Amino acid sequence: MLPLLVLGDSSAVTVGVLDRKDTFGARLAKELVSDLSCAVEVRVQARVGVTTAGMARQVRAVCGRSDRGVVLVLIGGNDVVLPKSLRRSAAQLGSYVGELRAAGWQVVVGSCADIGAAPAVRPGVAAVAMWRSRWLARRQAAAVLEAGGLVVSLTTDVFRHRPADLYCADGFHPSAEGYFHYFRRLSVGVLEAARRWQCGEVPAAEGDIVVKSVKGASRQVVREPGACFIPAASQDQVVLRRYVPATDCARQETAAGLTSAVS
Repeated sequence: MLPLLVLGDSSAVTVGVLDRKDTFGARLAKELVSDLSCAVEVRVQARVGVTTAGMARQVRAVCGRSDRGVVLVLIGGNDVVLPKSLRRSAAQLGSYVGELRAAGWQVVVGSCADIGAAPAVRPGVAAVAMWRSRWLARRQAAAVLEAGGLVVSLTTDVFRHRPADLYCADGFHPSAEGYFHYFRRLSVGVLEAARRWQCGEVPAAEGDIVVKSVKGASRQVVREPGACFIPAASQDQVVLRRYVPATDCARQETAAGLTSAVS
């Protein structure tokens, strides 16, 4: 049985969805069972309102388990909107990933999404929130990759083009459709981690791109709206795997913008 533990804040809890089958845990479990043909135990230990600094208890609980599996971490939104040091938040996240990897867990982190796109964020604050989100996403990526975790880019403009559909009633958390956009991205990283749990190191796939440094990969996290970043066997190298072909991704973003303009 594969243990899948979900850590982080309200985005990891999937606050905003009304049906349990639309949560990350349920969707990912279904995907993993289908792909790996094994049973999956899902535990969501994330807590609403948690910052990166407040995740320590969640991490300790996972490291204290006797079994090993895959951990998905979604964190950063509260660090962006509160007066927190983003540099310190990223370093703390890297430290957590290091602890989890040392304990034998495969770790996947979704980079900080664009908090400034949420309709509930005041216009005067939105630009700052967008800048802080992207800055944190880059720092998170560097820290996580250096600690041996996988990073999935959650950068996308689609939430800015379709806020009425992709945010729930509070205007801050995604709707079920909004979370599905993130699920499509996260599932690639979680499946890769699960295959590593099952089979060990997995060879690079056709179409993978080797980025020659962690720093270079971290810069691409906010430039690649369709990519998963995987630590390579060679020191300081990262494999970039697109979960959406670049042309299709650009076409989707353009189409979303045109739909918004027409409506």
